[in-house]
Amino acid sequence: MGIKRYYADQDNTITNAFEANLLTRGTGSNMGASDILEAFVIHGQTSASISEVNAEQARILIQFPIDSIVSDISSGEIPSSSVVYQLKMFDAPHGDSVPYEYSLKVAMVSKSWTEGRGLDMNEYTDFGVCNWISSSQGIAWENQGGDFYNSSSYSSSFHFSGGLEDLDLDVTFAVDRWRTDGIGTSSNYGFLLKHEDPVISGSSGSFFTKKFFGRTSEYFLKRPYIEARWDSSRKDTRGNSFISSALAPAADNLNTLYLYNRIRGQLKDIPSLAGDEQKIYVSFYSSSNDGLPSGHRLHVLDSAGLVQQEITGGIIVEGGVAQTGIYSCSFAITSSLDTVHDVWHSGSIEYFTGSFDLLGLTASFVEQEVQHISDITNFKKSYVKGQKPVFRVYAREKNWSPNIYDVAVSEPPSQIIEDAYWRLFRLADNLEVVPYGTGSQKETRMSYDVSGNYFDLDTNILDAGFAYGLQFTYHLNGVYVEQPEIFKFKIEEEPV
Repeated sequence: MGIKRYYADQDNTITNAFEANLLTRGTGSNMGASDILEAFVIHGQTSASISEVNAEQARILIQFPIDSIVSDISSGEIPSSSVVYQLKMFDAPHGDSVPYEYSLKVAMVSKSWTEGRGLDMNEYTDFGVCNWISSSQGIAWENQGGDFYNSSSYSSSFHFSGGLEDLDLDVTFAVDRWRTDGIGTSSNYGFLLKHEDPVISGSSGSFFTKKFFGRTSEYFLKRPYIEARWDSSRKDTRGNSFISSALAPAADNLNTLYLYNRIRGQLKDIPSLAGDEQKIYVSFYSSSNDGLPSGHRLHVLDSAGLVQQEITGGIIVEGGVAQTGIYSCSFAITSSLDTVHDVWHSGSIEYFTGSFDLLGLTASFVEQEVQHISDITNFKKSYVKGQKPVFRVYAREKNWSPNIYDVAVSEPPSQIIEDAYWRLFRLADNLEVVPYGTGSQKETRMSYDVSGNYFDLDTNILDAGFAYGLQFTYHLNGVYVEQPEIFKFKIEEEPV
């Protein structure tokens, strides 16, 4: 699963807005315990001139556990590179007016602050820190309204067209700086969300009011978080290897095999492979005798297109993290054989022998529109929150016509879908929890091996006590085709 969510551990709204008497500003008020966050700019409630100085504002402070991201990178839970970090905050419906066609600036805070325990977001009667004036007890902001880095390297903005949108902003610039700078000048003090300067100056009128659900909201799926997104799919072509063809570009002619060294159910590095590179070699043969490869050793092409009799493989590295006990090699093959036999070895030591069938690429004069039937072979009706099930996906063409052999086998073969994705939604209200990750990061793309497609799901991102649905889309012939099947399950509370 190429998704990991980190929920806010501190948030607050700070304001210099007038109290009900329109005489006193609520600069000392604290709203740290509120389950709502608010951003607005108001002009013209008093006779004071419309200017940046006189503008009434509410700004949002929010902080996330970057140390957890650093820890997860160290442990290999998420990759150290090729990851996008997305800030997600969800619109909170309310009865006040809503602005439109505006942007909120999201800037890195430059000073530590205290959340506080105030609740009153209307009369501003709960005094405490942090607030518009002070970052923590006895410590004032250098600039009232919060201290933040104003340069484009430390900030970004998100535009709201209709005003009711959720915020979904790439904040990789901040997360990467926080996790690499340590105790430097850009230490993790979170984000400040504010209106852009032209709005504050009054050139565009008032913008009242944008509200988001806060970290203590009763709506678990609406709480703000930073989401790490990356492509976690593995493409093991042992069940889907192709003969090189002039019809395909060089990259698409490459096949990739994986070797999983499981010892008593646990992945372990092969002890005899010494050194940091963990090199292993793979040779290919045309035939076998009593289960052992025989015949002549085949010539194959490496990833650089050079002819080889054996391919150098090694322990795989995903996003900068070495994966214990998993080895891979990539190659292209021009042989016209139906079956090829592979031997994984280091010198005279042989670790594994296997075989795989070769498929051929063909062109067609007919545009094909293929429909599929999908299933999850190991699916359960309920899961306990905290479980991380791996779902095995079975797919076949809807109009599949079995031959005599296929009828005779216990189960019809599963088709590998090379570009398949999943989404997750709550059944009660169709709220999308995880959309199809078909963008640049491919965070919900399924892996596949000789048995078919598969993917894992971290149920920690789900609210217990609700039912959810899984649905698939397949990228076929340049088009995403959503599959009709919905796989429904419930998340149960972890037993005490």
